[in-house]
This record gives sequence, C-alpha cells and structure tokens, in this order.
Amino acid sequence: MLDDSDLSSLTVSAHAQPTLLIQLLDLLGGESALPAGCIDLLGLDPALVLWIMSTSAQTERTRQIPPLEGALQHVSLGGLKLHLAHEALELLARHQVGSERTQAWRQALRCAFLCEAIARDLAYPHPHEAYLAGLLHNLGPIPPAGWDLEQLLQEQDAALARRIETWRCHSLLAEALRYQHWPFPSLRDAAGIVQMLWAARSLSEQDGRATEADIAQMLGLPPARLGELQAAAYAHAETILERNQGGAKTLGSLQEMPLPLHKALGRFLLLESFAAQRAGQDAPLAALALLATHLREAHGLVQPIYLELRDGRLVVRPLPGHGPPPALTLPTEGSDTAAAKAFQWNRPITAITVNQAGVSLLDIQIARLAGLEGVLAIPIGGDTPVGVLLTCGYRRQLSQLGEEQTYLSKLGRIAAPAAPIAAAPEVGPVESSGSWQMRGRQLAHEINNPLGIVKNYLALLRVKLGDDPVAADELRIIEEELGRIARIVQSLAGEPTTVARPLRAVDLSALLQDMARVAAAGPRVQKGVGIDLHLDETLPELHCDADKLRQLLLNLLLNAVEAAPEGTRVTVETHCIVNHRLERQAEVLVSNSGPAIAPELLAHLFEPVDSGKGGEHAGLGLSIVRDLAIALGASVSCRSHVGLTTFQVLLPLNGATLVEAQT
Repeated sequence: MLDDSDLSSLTVSAHAQPTLLIQLLDLLGGESALPAGCIDLLGLDPALVLWIMSTSAQTERTRQIPPLEGALQHVSLGGLKLHLAHEALELLARHQVGSERTQAWRQALRCAFLCEAIARDLAYPHPHEAYLAGLLHNLGPIPPAGWDLEQLLQEQDAALARRIETWRCHSLLAEALRYQHWPFPSLRDAAGIVQMLWAARSLSEQDGRATEADIAQMLGLPPARLGELQAAAYAHAETILERNQGGAKTLGSLQEMPLPLHKALGRFLLLESFAAQRAGQDAPLAALALLATHLREAHGLVQPIYLELRDGRLVVRPLPGHGPPPALTLPTEGSDTAAAKAFQWNRPITAITVNQAGVSLLDIQIARLAGLEGVLAIPIGGDTPVGVLLTCGYRRQLSQLGEEQTYLSKLGRIAAPAAPIAAAPEVGPVESSGSWQMRGRQLAHEINNPLGIVKNYLALLRVKLGDDPVAADELRIIEEELGRIARIVQSLAGEPTTVARPLRAVDLSALLQDMARVAAAGPRVQKGVGIDLHLDETLPELHCDADKLRQLLLNLLLNAVEAAPEGTRVTVETHCIVNHRLERQAEVLVSNSGPAIAPELLAHLFEPVDSGKGGEHAGLGLSIVRDLAIALGASVSCRSHVGLTTFQVLLPLNGATLVEAQT
C-alpha cells in the first residue's frame, strides 16, 4: 500500500519530457523575464505542470485552482530555471526507456485535450481543471510485470489525489484522479469532472471498461459528437508531438539519447553565468569586454574586435582590458566581410579563412593576425544591431559554434550596451524620405489603374471561356499574381494593405504546380526547356506567408529555366526530412543541367550584385530569394558542379493545423 511517504515517488518517476526540456532550456537561458511561448511548452509537460501548481499552492493560497498562467505568477523565474536544470541533471543520470515514456506522454496529451474538449462542450465552468486532470492522470510509475494492476493503479491514484489535496483548493480535481480507475457503474452518480476524466482516460487507453455508447450516455452527449471530440483531441496530440519533437516516430530514440539534452544544459548554464556577470556591468563597453572574455574562456576564441555603428559605418572601438585593436572602418552594406554580413542580416556569421574561396581579404588578414583559421562575427543588440563583435578561432571551433545561432544571438543581445547609439545622419534635402514616399504613392496610383483594367478583362475572359477547367485554372493563377503585384506596390509606397496578411496553411505541392506553369510560359518557353515535378504529396501543409513563399519559388524556377541549356529539363523535387536537431523540414530541390557556377561566384551567389545583363536583369533575384527565406524562417543554399546545379530550400514544418486552431 502507498502511504503519504510515497507521495515523493510520484515526482521521482515522473520526470519532464527531455525534448520539451531542451526547448525550455534554450528559451530561458540568460533571460530576465519569461519569454513568449514558454507557457505553452510548460503546459504540455505533466511533471512540470505538477511542480508549478504545487509550488504556487505553497506560496499563494487560492480558493479555486488557477490556470497555469496564474500559477506561474507565484513561481520565481530563478526557481523555475533551477528546477529545469535539476530535471536535466536527473534525466542525464538515469537510463530512460524511450518507448514507454513516449506512449505515456501521448496518452496524457490525448486524455488532457479530450477531457478539456468534453468540459467545454458540457459548459463546465472550469475547463482548465479538466485539462489538468487529463494531463496528470498517469503520473505514477509504470507497473512491473506480475503485480496486481487493479490494486496498484488505485493506490497510485489515491497517492496522486492526496498530492493535489495539499493545494487546499475548492475543487473536485483530486476526486477525479482518485476514482479514475473505479468500476464504471459506480461513476453514474459522480460529479461532472469525475465522469469527464473517467471517460477521457478510458477512451484514450481503450481499456474496454465501458462501451463508447455507454460513456456518451453517462456524459449526456450524442455518440457521434463524442467521436468528433475524440478524433480532434487525438489529432491535436499528434500535432503537438510532431511540432515539438520533429516527428512522433523519432521520440523513442531521442528519449534515450543524452547528447542533445547535455548540450542544451551546457548552453543554458553558460548563458546564465554570462547574464549574471553582465548584470554587474554598467559601463557601455564593459559588457562587451565581458563577452569577449566569456568567448575566450568558454570556447577558446581570441583577438576580439568591437565595431560600433557610427554615421552609417562600422567603426572599431577599443575594449577595456583587451589591448589596442587594428584601425578599421567598414560600410554596413556592400561589404563581403563577416562583420558587415552579421550586421546587415542580424545573425552570427562564421568565415573559415583557410583554403576557402570567396572569403573577404579583411577576414583573412584578421584571422592571420591571430594565427588562427577563421573569424566569428556576432551582432550586438536586439532587433536592430548597434555593432558587431569579431573574434577568431580554429576551423573546428567555429564550425561547431556556427550551428549555435540562438545561443550566439542571445549573447549579443545580453551584451548590448545600455547607452544610446548616435543617431544616423539625416537624409539630405535632395531626396528626403517624404519625397520618396510621395513618389511611391504616385507610382502605386498609376500602376493600380492598369491593374484594375486587366482584372476587368480577365473577368470578361472567364465568361467567354465558359466551363473550360484548364483555362479557369490559368486565369486563377494570373489573378493571384496580379493581386501579389498590387500588394508589393502598396508596401513600396509605404501604405498598409487593407487587411494584414496572416500566416495561413499553404499546400506546397499545389503552389509548385502553379509556379511551374508560370515559369514554363512566356519568352523562355522558346528555349524548349521543360519542368519535371517529383512532389511528395504526403507533405503536410506549411504555415507561412504564401506571397513570400510564392515569390521565392518563382524566382528560383525562373533562374533555373533561364540557366538551363536549350531542350533540357528543369527538375523540382520535394521531400520531408529531419535535420540534426530532429526538426522536421520540407525540402525543395530545383535542379538544372549545364555548366557549373564558378566557386568565386558561388561564394557570393545570394548577395545583390550588378549582373551585367542589363534590361530586366538587376542582379537582385537571388538576394531577394535569400531575404525571403530569412523572412520565412527557412534556409536556401546552392551546390554546383559540371552538368548539375541544384538549389535547396529548407522550410520549417511547424505542424499548425485547423485542429489546433479550433482548440
């Protein structure tokens, strides 16, 4: 029998999910306030929710059980961080059985979403209590083989109920947990939340204690409606698993793999240490000198150089305690240096300077001064950088650190000087910002007139063509492209569109089919270049800005058709892949045959240049592709050798679905 002394065993056996813990450590490291998205992640983990609610109850006595957001107000950020670090250490010290942990979490999510959905359908006044009941219902240890399962489950339920009773809230949540495995006939006259948890748990476990018709009758719901709620809850649970784990099928192996958790804990501790030291530095450059010291001690990087934004240029500033730097001044745009790219793109940039073509001469010289193999440039500041910190290291150090974009960006944000940066020079009277905006509005007005006329003629053309499905589909594509032109012109004119474009579900295969038809038409078709599509129709819908994705893909297709030799084929492929972080991504490959791109051009392929083609060719196509990819949270790269050039686009699959939106 379990007694009060066994309450602690619930927390021993119920640890946080490792993959959620990795994300939380990355989110909270070095932060002084709870970041966006943190509450949503915490609310998915049964063990963390139990700890938060229990800690809050000891701090603030409330009559009703508060939602998780309310409970977090009574838990210190430092206490939460300490608990997460302790959980990580506990998990690293234990051997985890991945398949068992995965199934237990899947069942908890299914039960929680279903119990909450039933509560909302029945107008239960506290649906968050129903969610808590479902999430916490299976926190006990997995029963060993040969034990009396019925008795053990009831004892575990009673121990968990006593844990909830220590919250001393006016709620029947503890009773719902206590009676969740009792015989079905005894539940007919029970309280609503007791019945709801029993029903959700029985359905999610498929234990056969009652038929679905009997459960629906007990709840007072039509059987068909209960089936709808169950299907939506289970789909939502699978979406959560895929979005946070990079695919439910990978969970088992990840639960047993300590390396990602070990790395996340290391990043977290480094950020916390740096943030604590940074808090005692008030002088503008002292924090940057501290960052340089941190990079040397934690990662072995040396020769720090700080470049501060002044009058539109990056100008070197000496760092206290780090010796005199070389005299440097760089433009923020039009430079190939790692510092200029880091400032312009607002993300850390690594440049390996040994045996690498296309590297800036200045980066090579800086690395040579340090006697090392490359440089790392970290933008300093938040959404708008105020400078860049350069430091040097060996190839292996820089390659490993280059993958830690979030960690390095946080370091740059924490180290940002508190003192204001000098304002940029005012625009001269010849071309003020106001005159440019007026020009843009005049241009938008003039362009909108012929666009409106074209749209009217398209409507007449649709009537004349009648029910021809091919023509109707081609007219649809034309109308969509005209609408995109109008939105682009409006944005250039500085005028907001009438309705903000929200992120929405996008069918990647359908979009590529449309763009292939557009790219294959027009003057380029005279070359006899065709487009072959090999699309993975099982890819889930993307959740993104459709206009940006459409423009990115069209630019790549047009470039590929133009570069392909006459009479050849351009190939477009899509795949679903899982990267080294176990994040699911949609891969788009656009390939054409022909001569290879020279290495010196390949190194600067996505930078704006004068193409030398004249006319409609401004040399901006691939730089626009790069900017669109960044805006979409995607990446774009190119590999080229004789006979084949392939552009790769990797788009995040975040799992947003209509099921999630409804819940």
